[in-house]
Amino acid sequence: MIRAKEVILLFLWLFVLPTKGQIVSDSSNVSHRSDSLSKLAAFKNLSSLNKDKKKNNQDTLTADYKNIFDVLEANNQNKISFSWYLDNNTFDLRQTIAFDSSLYFNNLIIPGSKKYAPFTYLGNMGSPIINDHFFDRTEPNNDFIFSYGYNAYQQPVLERKQFNVKRPHTLLEYSTGGKKKSAEQNLHVIHTQNVNKYFNVGLQYDYFSTKGIYENQLTRNNDFTLFSSYFKDRISAQGTFAYTYIRNNENGGLEDDRFIQDTIMEPDLIPFNLSDASNEFRKRSFAGFVGYDLIVKAIDNDSIPASKRKKSILNAKLIIDANRFSKVYKDAESDSSYYQHFYINTSSTFDSIYLLTYQTTLLVELSQISKFPGIPGLRAWVSNISGSYYYLKPEVFISSNDNERISTNLFGIGAYSKSPYLSYSAAARFYINGYRAADKELFGQMTISPWKSLDMPYVSGEISITDKEPSIFMKEYFSNHYKWDNNFDKESRFRISAKFGADKVKFEAGYNLLHIVNYTYFDTLSLPAQEQNVTVTSAYIQKRFSLGWFNMVGRLIWQASTSEAINLPVLSGFGSIFVQFPVVKNALTVQLGVSGFYRTKFYAYAYNPALGVYYNQKEKEIGNYPFVEAFLNAKWKRTNLFVKVDHLNMGYLDNQYYTALHYPYNPRMLKFGLSWMFYD
Repeated sequence: MIRAKEVILLFLWLFVLPTKGQIVSDSSNVSHRSDSLSKLAAFKNLSSLNKDKKKNNQDTLTADYKNIFDVLEANNQNKISFSWYLDNNTFDLRQTIAFDSSLYFNNLIIPGSKKYAPFTYLGNMGSPIINDHFFDRTEPNNDFIFSYGYNAYQQPVLERKQFNVKRPHTLLEYSTGGKKKSAEQNLHVIHTQNVNKYFNVGLQYDYFSTKGIYENQLTRNNDFTLFSSYFKDRISAQGTFAYTYIRNNENGGLEDDRFIQDTIMEPDLIPFNLSDASNEFRKRSFAGFVGYDLIVKAIDNDSIPASKRKKSILNAKLIIDANRFSKVYKDAESDSSYYQHFYINTSSTFDSIYLLTYQTTLLVELSQISKFPGIPGLRAWVSNISGSYYYLKPEVFISSNDNERISTNLFGIGAYSKSPYLSYSAAARFYINGYRAADKELFGQMTISPWKSLDMPYVSGEISITDKEPSIFMKEYFSNHYKWDNNFDKESRFRISAKFGADKVKFEAGYNLLHIVNYTYFDTLSLPAQEQNVTVTSAYIQKRFSLGWFNMVGRLIWQASTSEAINLPVLSGFGSIFVQFPVVKNALTVQLGVSGFYRTKFYAYAYNPALGVYYNQKEKEIGNYPFVEAFLNAKWKRTNLFVKVDHLNMGYLDNQYYTALHYPYNPRMLKFGLSWMFYD
């Protein structure tokens, strides 16, 4: 097991590793040969009288070592920014968009809203979020069930996006809305720069805050990450440190929905169930890897510098993923009937929960033979997961309450292949012993692109088969208001997904099927339960249509479930109509339009403040109410601006604007925001 001291030493090594090499001059996103070829082309016009000078320049070229572009065989190293992330399922390094500086729906500022599907939350920014489209919900890879609703506000750690940039990049985004006493504010800051063409450092800070239009609705969400990467010759390394602190007040929802539906009252006068309750969540994480090419193969190509004429054949990586979660729920609701049980104290509540996990993985990778596309590269790894957890137990009042220890070991195998026509990757994990003994996880994905580009029609698919032990906190838990001790069976899932699309015509359609045995969820009493057999199906279609200045964007989702354990809207989606036109050619572009989210009626989740989880309810159906906004987006060179009227349609329909049971959406509000990108 990796100790805290070893993790700190590894972190320091990652971030202060001494490097040599040239400062990035004109790089980002392409084939590892293009940069070298462009340099060699500069020598072709030299006369024979300059042979000695040519030789000296060629010697200089040999000092240009392999970097991240060569590792990913990038196709365009001339872009000013290049980005990738580590896929935790398969351990692939995958290219992704570095920065999105376009004008496209800058007005959608709630995390996850650009998936163009509605979601359940508590109506204000910073509150817990769960997607209404079941297949947009990312299955958590940790046992801390009490923080799942806040995943949308946190940056990933092991899968953190990394950068390689030609010039320092700084992105600043700020938005606000509402009156001063109830204002909503969001801040997003990211800075990244290369020390040289091999070594990058960066940081990101995200802040989501709402003072609250309704009673006791204050939110304060902070997420900070520090990240770095280093790829040179045989050495590869990247790492991320993250700290999340969230403190949100809890009002427990409306005392009576009629205060929204049947009366006209000032929002701050509407009574809610809780007036002195709050949740505090913290997360500290470090994740990353260090790799070394054990065996390399010489490449017979004189146009490539000598130092780059080698391909990794066998690589070894040490991967670390360490996380510490904690949550504290407090209230002083001694005369409240909101909770049915008081197991510890009838005058106040202080529930403290804690989870610490260390995952250490040793991986070896046999590279794909590039001369034969479709023939896979292979991976194999072993992992140990260790840690401890704590929650308040009755015996703590009699004797000391030591943390419970957890440990499990696994081995995994994987295969992958990359080519312009066909790419695939697969991984299988088998847990050997410990608290997850006999668990297994199998995952595979494939993309077929006959035209060698996702701009043209392509097909992709995924399949996953898992047998997993439910979260340790779903099995046992004790607090002031809730307790349980369950002997649950493993949860088995079989999922297939397929997608057809063409980026050039901005079209995508997909189908998903999931069968679950022993589905684990929170029932109508906010207690863990299992449903023996559940099947969930969804299909969607998404299209953007443009004709001159006129634009339409839409996404329609259909869903069905065979069990009341999973309640979903049958139809949901997003739509927008807007005009986009230039005001100042090549300088100022403007969008003006309306957009909205919609879902049919269904038994949307209720929320439990003491646990911080969403649970099933059969009290009231919610939905059949569109949330519409009018917006103006503008782009002036590197600056984006938006102004919008949120909840534009308030008062024109029945006042059934709930986002979760007894939680109303905020009233009509004017919001604006700015985004600046600097290349310095």
